[in-house]
Amino acid sequence: MGRHSTNSEDQSTPSSSTANPRQEDPTGDDWPVFFHMPNAVNGEFCQWFPSIFTISTSQISSLIDDSDSADADADAEANPNPNTDDHITFTCAEQFMMYCKAGRFNDRDTQKLVLATSNPKEQKRLGRQVKGFYDARWDEVKTEVVTAGSVAKFARNRKLRGKLLATGNRLLVEASSQDPVWGIGFSAKHAMAHQNHWGENRLGKALMVARDHIQLMETRGKRR
Repeated sequence: MGRHSTNSEDQSTPSSSTANPRQEDPTGDDWPVFFHMPNAVNGEFCQWFPSIFTISTSQISSLIDDSDSADADADAEANPNPNTDDHITFTCAEQFMMYCKAGRFNDRDTQKLVLATSNPKEQKRLGRQVKGFYDARWDEVKTEVVTAGSVAKFARNRKLRGKLLATGNRLLVEASSQDPVWGIGFSAKHAMAHQNHWGENRLGKALMVARDHIQLMETRGKRR
């Protein structure tokens, strides 16, 4: 059991103060692909970028649950926005992440509120108010949650999938100067000068795992 937290933001909020990565994104294969704001270059990789996708409730449960089947049944009953009996539609990866965050702590009310808004800023605000939250329990699953959301987001949208696969094997980097966990703790403008001091870049790593997964799926599909 980890210590209780004030439930701070899981990712820094994209802001206009971040330098536009366009000037720091050469096309060379040895140069990272920087991203941060959803409305800037490479904004498709931001969690806030509009992207409709569906994920089954069983997959969500496998990501966040370590409880019994009764709790899983309660989750299904609490879901106010299914496309079918066993799928939920999300408007962006941020919404999926915050829905899963609330679900990890069995906060059904917050799950409903997260699904009720398509505004990623509001989704994040709701995610910060999850009842019963503490860091250690969320840390156990949050990277897998973001990776699964990234796979669903990019695999099921041809344009987004093409954008992700076009990066080849380049390093994907969330150039957030305020977030050394999901990002690197530096803006794109200053990133390369401080590469030895980069943060964890968890979002960038999750996107690269998703890219590998989608590439593998496409390769297998061509062999059939």
